[in-house]
Amino acid sequence: MRKLTFLLAAVLLFCTAVPSYAASPETAAATKNTGSPYFVMVNRRAATTTVYGLDDNGYYSIPVRAMVCSTGRAGFDTPPGTFTVSNRAAWMYMVDGSYGQYATRFNGAILFHSVCYNRRDPSTLMTYEYNMLGGYASRGCVRLQTADAKWVFDNIPAGTKVVVYDADSPGPLGKPDTLVTHIADAQNNGWDPTDPRPENPWRSVLGDKAGTSSAYLGMPFRDVRATDPFYSQVLAIYRAGKMAGTDGTHFSPQKYLTYAQAQILAKNEAKREIALPLPEGVSPQDPVPKNVFSLYLWAAANLPPQRSEDPGDCTGSGAMKADLADLLAGAPASAPLTRAEAAGMLAKYTSK
Repeated sequence: MRKLTFLLAAVLLFCTAVPSYAASPETAAATKNTGSPYFVMVNRRAATTTVYGLDDNGYYSIPVRAMVCSTGRAGFDTPPGTFTVSNRAAWMYMVDGSYGQYATRFNGAILFHSVCYNRRDPSTLMTYEYNMLGGYASRGCVRLQTADAKWVFDNIPAGTKVVVYDADSPGPLGKPDTLVTHIADAQNNGWDPTDPRPENPWRSVLGDKAGTSSAYLGMPFRDVRATDPFYSQVLAIYRAGKMAGTDGTHFSPQKYLTYAQAQILAKNEAKREIALPLPEGVSPQDPVPKNVFSLYLWAAANLPPQRSEDPGDCTGSGAMKADLADLLAGAPASAPLTRAEAAGMLAKYTSK
């Protein structure tokens, strides 16, 4: 009996020594406005910190920034749970005698901060620690590239909620690499490549990339949420510069795409001028059906450039004899195409 009691105690000790906290992007999406513009989620297993912004309904469902990070190594696990940002310091003295830049506290001695330095000097970066970003490396804090730590320092106010959890997926924006995947000994100049200071010597190696972040940025649209089934498609075509919003903060996913807009998108895909006729009796501002947009995308891939001497020609050349106008005339009617559906078609079309 004593042996069984000992084994049970050992199992309980092991379970409490390796805590886990179940969470997902839905945790942010289900959180109502707490008074901060942001909600932060730190995925220990995927070594990714994702920041969410508010949607039009006042929930944190809009992923705005994903950053590679390091959390606590074995014996120094970053505690899981929900916490609140408090104070910050441009330089922070660490318990191991090192220094971190742009430290933002969210759980007692646990902070967001840069990779550590030997002194309060940006030219004394512990380069081998930078090379460990993206895994378990710290003594409990959440380490970030300097540019990302500065972004948190500058943008995440006191009172912001921070969730530390474990999941296999890094989140809706993915996990970025560090700006420099590995700093070789020959490049060991003691600076973080992302440090924005003008004197950063990485500028002679990386050019304009030096001093910038490798973070993945989300969309500016407050009406496309991480939980929407079309989120990844809209993100893909936005990142590719193929489709903008209806204004600076809205994509209007359920608004219908017009014939005129469909023609512009198809011509942009073709990267040349091609003849895209309208069906008879249709206005350029009428909603375009899915089948017509499909034909326009087919034309973008298959029709030759429009010739100035025959601007109405859309019959193709050589073996390509299909007449797009005839196809449009014979195309059966279908439901109007929403902007979200158009984004999905573009994302599928451009991935071929």
